[in-house]
Amino acid sequence: MKSSIKPMLYALAFAAGCSAPLAFADTITFDNADLTGVAVRPTIFTTQGFVFTAIDLELIGGGVEPYSNGTNVLKFGPRDKVSGMDINAITFRRQDAALFNLNSLEFSPGAYAGNNAKMGITGVFADGTTTSGFLTWHNSSGLTHVDLEDWTNLASVVLTGNLLSQSYVQVDNINVSAVPEPTTYAMLFAGLGLLGIVARRAQRA
Repeated sequence: MKSSIKPMLYALAFAAGCSAPLAFADTITFDNADLTGVAVRPTIFTTQGFVFTAIDLELIGGGVEPYSNGTNVLKFGPRDKVSGMDINAITFRRQDAALFNLNSLEFSPGAYAGNNAKMGITGVFADGTTTSGFLTWHNSSGLTHVDLEDWTNLASVVLTGNLLSQSYVQVDNINVSAVPEPTTYAMLFAGLGLLGIVARRAQRA
């Protein structure tokens, strides 16, 4: 009897693990070959499971030195060329419309930005409420890394350019992670509970 319990435990542990996949963590780098040269109005493209849109121009390409890391970056300016208003913004969300966490990103100004370059950022939650602020660039030799705390359970994120004589913004290395579905936790706990029952029976046998 005992010899058959151990394989059963392994099988149940495997099943529990399969029923509750771990949340992914990924860094969006814009280095996919099919993205090179993207530049249309309005821009809509998909990479690494995320959809990016803009009212006006956004561009994938090499960054302007010394404000880049030598790889492709996402570049956009604040001005909508048709209306002449500073309303352009980048919005990104998961392609499957699921919620996600924004953990960090890197950004820098384009040319002629001066020393006070900022980028606006707004997180949109599933219920439509938002959280927002400005990120300040402070790395004269490259991209500024920004860690974002409590930017969780987001439906989308909106990035806006600074208006202080800034021609455009460069963004790269957006680190995101998935939000586990409630059913995932339920299945995991159910599997663990079953493992406990089988283990207790094995001890009595």
